[in-house]
Amino acid sequence: MNGAGSPCRFCGRRRDPRVPGRNGPICVDCVRAGLRVVRDGADRESGAGDVLAAVTSPLAAVCEFCGRRERRTFLGLRRPLLRVDCAARDAVICVDCLDHAGDVLNVALRG
Repeated sequence: MNGAGSPCRFCGRRRDPRVPGRNGPICVDCVRAGLRVVRDGADRESGAGDVLAAVTSPLAAVCEFCGRRERRTFLGLRRPLLRVDCAARDAVICVDCLDHAGDVLNVALRG
């Protein structure tokens, strides 16, 4: 699914611009809220009032945008990948995909 006409996976609103994902897109407001969650670990609300929270368990759900739950270092070591979830909508995104989505949205908003 490329996200065309689909609501945001994290808030359910149909707002542009959005970044497409496998199960649906993520909107600019949810990217901002997710980056704040990753930065300080405090829960935030999505545009619809659902809670976005940091994932603390390394075995919790994988990122639905890239399919990862861990990052491999140069030496082959595995580290948990920080993720944000919206339990009410069963949506998860990792910090790497949030960063990438932020970059894409910045380019789109510049015009």
